[in-house]
Amino acid sequence: MKRNPQPHGFWPMNRRVVWVSASAVICAGLAANLRVACGQPAGVGTPGVAKPKSTAAVAPAVPSSVSASDDNPHVWKPQTRSVAVFKNGLGFFLREGEVSLRDGWCIAREVPPAAFGTLAIYAAQEKEVVDLVGSGPGEIVEFDGRDAPKDPAAKRTRLEASRDLKLQLHYKHKGQDRSAAGRLVSVGPEFVVLEDDASSFAVPLEGIVRMQVLELPLRIHLQGEADKPPRKSTLGMAYLRKGITWIPEYTLKVLDDDNAELTLRGTVVNEAEDLVHSDVHLVVGVPHFVHTEYLAPIAVGQVIRTIGTSVAVSNVPPQVRTQIMSRAAIVSNAAVEPQFEGPAAVVNRPVEAPADLPAALKNLPQLGGAAATDYTVYTKKDVTLRRGEKAIITLFTQQIRYSHIDRWSPPAPMEHSLVLQNATDTPWTTGPCLALSADRPLSEDLLQYVPKGGRGDLPVTAAINVAHDKSEREIDRKLKAYSPSDRVYFDMVTLEGTLKLRNFEKRTVEVIITNRVPGKPTVAPNGGSISVDPTKLKLLEREGTVRWQFKLEPGEEKALTYQYERYVPSN
Repeated sequence: MKRNPQPHGFWPMNRRVVWVSASAVICAGLAANLRVACGQPAGVGTPGVAKPKSTAAVAPAVPSSVSASDDNPHVWKPQTRSVAVFKNGLGFFLREGEVSLRDGWCIAREVPPAAFGTLAIYAAQEKEVVDLVGSGPGEIVEFDGRDAPKDPAAKRTRLEASRDLKLQLHYKHKGQDRSAAGRLVSVGPEFVVLEDDASSFAVPLEGIVRMQVLELPLRIHLQGEADKPPRKSTLGMAYLRKGITWIPEYTLKVLDDDNAELTLRGTVVNEAEDLVHSDVHLVVGVPHFVHTEYLAPIAVGQVIRTIGTSVAVSNVPPQVRTQIMSRAAIVSNAAVEPQFEGPAAVVNRPVEAPADLPAALKNLPQLGGAAATDYTVYTKKDVTLRRGEKAIITLFTQQIRYSHIDRWSPPAPMEHSLVLQNATDTPWTTGPCLALSADRPLSEDLLQYVPKGGRGDLPVTAAINVAHDKSEREIDRKLKAYSPSDRVYFDMVTLEGTLKLRNFEKRTVEVIITNRVPGKPTVAPNGGSISVDPTKLKLLEREGTVRWQFKLEPGEEKALTYQYERYVPSN
């Protein structure tokens, strides 16, 4: 049996079959209900009649809603067992199914739109190997004594293995080359019967010279122990494809002055394929996939006819693409909450060790597996989510500790934020977070990626109870301190700034000030730190930052001064 797919025309047929014998077909033809293929030249619409020499019992009809090819034991019908969903619109699918083999061969209907370099078809049994996978318009068998035996018994055996499949048969009748296409519903001693939507065909077995299987483009061959093909096997298919994504959403419920409850939910948007009783793994982090814009070569010819529906990410509603997929921070966790701010912004009180650690961790995902330290996987088992559907899945609910911090970056107003301590066993992926207190909303903002053991800020509101003001004045000027060319002069001006704060809160507040200056900072007393922008080192473009971090007691006032130099054109 040859293993290489060959190009041929494609004859689409609807999925309906009626089991019928050759003699019943002829009787129906005499009643003007049947067109007998053996009397019809290829491509001619006027039917003729040929009288078969044998009869057989009429088998019951299969309902038209059922795909008759599903009854053929050699058709592999893998079901999706699991899918790993990434936030960038890709999913890694694993499918499995059992199939009966004919001389080591089976066929399949679907060639998934797999990304280049990611399609793998494999045998589940350790001692079995998938040694050949072919794809094309469908398997072709030439009954010429070389590809396949041409005696009637061998033809009958081969056709019996293709029962209930859509075939195109080429045959000779009365010296003419003819063809017929339809679903194979009966194989008799002298005739085979094909059926399409409107009629049936009786094709003489002896005249058949070529057979092509339609609508089943994938052909797979297995080798077993001692190079003997098994009769039955469980095959798997793994591939990466577009069309499925998930969006994280947090809810933070404030419990008291130190503790809060953080809940992570994932909204899965499935525009790829049906998931029925499948395990869904929601992945934090995006692996390095280079060729996602290219299809696997074996899938190109099959998918191109239905590219609009096969590459299902194009069917994601534009509102979803605009709102979610364009937010690169959510997709890639590229915006990571800063973890090196000198002294901790929170008083680090360790969380008491629970008596029952597994019970306290509940369903939090664990980092595991070789080379998996950069990824976290949330798993939800036994999920049914059809193509075109969406689902919200609760991934974890965990009690955490938090603190308060006020951040001021003049001239913007001071912001009050909650600082969330990640003492859980998993990082927190980037996603929108809704903060609640006593069932009242506090804020909604983006919680950036927070690693295990790190901390993340969630902006809440303007810090209106901490009064703050900024002023600057010139304290020195060196005239014509710099002359880049003839008659062009610049003065070096030294400016002094003052930041004033007063705490009207009834509690001690933690304050971080980040003050950018349009020049080179030179003086920052009271524990201030100075830095310069390394991308702006030209004399006339210099910029820097002065930063403070301190506590402000209730009713306390504080004044902070700083100085910086800048060059301005001389008058």
